[in-house]
Amino acid sequence: MSKIDFLKEQIIEARAFVNRLMSELPEDLWYVVPDGTDSNFIWQVGHLLVSQNFHTMTAVTGVNERVGRLIPIKEYNKIFNGMGTLHRSITKDLIPVIKLREQLDNVHQICIENLELMNDEALVEPLAPLPFKHPVAETKYEALSWSFKHEMWHSAEMEAIKRVLGYPIVWMK
Repeated sequence: MSKIDFLKEQIIEARAFVNRLMSELPEDLWYVVPDGTDSNFIWQVGHLLVSQNFHTMTAVTGVNERVGRLIPIKEYNKIFNGMGTLHRSITKDLIPVIKLREQLDNVHQICIENLELMNDEALVEPLAPLPFKHPVAETKYEALSWSFKHEMWHSAEMEAIKRVLGYPIVWMK
């Protein structure tokens, strides 16, 4: 298996895990910030959207114009970035759940399509020019690898939010 195929597989598997989590929590609870947490489910989903865009596209191949046409990514970066902020929730009705889920799917699909255009040789290249230093990566491989690790990290936060809201872990259906 090539490195790019491995990365693509891991990114797809991490998203499948997040998709399962999203299906297990009623949408009316996505805006609730449970006691003992500092976030809500919808912020976590929005954060994964902007993070996947940044780590798999912007840092690897540059700003993706298609994402920019489909999603107000600059606005979302301000709402969902999370780097250095303690504010990790959004209020009800800021962004409808169905719209954010559709946009999350769009970014993921564009990400996978971009990965299918890459080869292993490109993975050793430095990141695309960014306005600031990437938090963990210097090469394209490192950014892509961080993307699925980061998604699984946030899926653990989503699982904790879900559990506090009365929806326990479901391993098998």
